[in-house]
Amino acid sequence: MVARIAARFVMRRLSSGGRVLSEEEKAAENVYIKKTEQEKLEKLGQKGPIPGEQPPANPEAPASEGKPTTTAGSSTSGVSTDQNRNYAVLAGTVAAVGGLGWYLLSKPKKSEEPVD
Repeated sequence: MVARIAARFVMRRLSSGGRVLSEEEKAAENVYIKKTEQEKLEKLGQKGPIPGEQPPANPEAPASEGKPTTTAGSSTSGVSTDQNRNYAVLAGTVAAVGGLGWYLLSKPKKSEEPVD
């Protein structure tokens, strides 16, 4: 959903050449964007189901009802299988630890002052 909103924003900025669009132009552009999104969805629907994914038994039912539920004791309930996400989490953790270490080690050391 966020990607669609961002795509609309970018398309609106690029197609207008930087100028402010009138209300009629905005409405026409929104209709065009919705039409192209609908065509993309129809193309995906014509390709058929993705191998390994079962279609829901009841087409009118929401997609969440057809998915199996996991139990709280499942050992893989919080494990991600997306390799890019795993690398991003690891990189974020390393950056946070590095930043914390840099902050703590950069504090000035208190030295003893000589007494005259």
